[in-house]
Amino acid sequence: MIENYKGWDITLTWDDKHSYKRNIAFNQKEKWKGVNLNGKSIYGSSLKEIRHIIDYPRLH
Repeated sequence: MIENYKGWDITLTWDDKHSYKRNIAFNQKEKWKGVNLNGKSIYGSSLKEIRHIIDYPRLH
């Protein structure tokens, strides 16, 4: 876990070095994952985007 933001556990799902070693194409929008206490998951391409989705869920 990278951090807990407003009850959401936010983690980095992969890093750039790992993806280059395996030569596998990853979806950039699923680089970061947030999971709340109810088990709902959200995905984003950056930590900033995940925080924005948590703060303004009606915009997404």
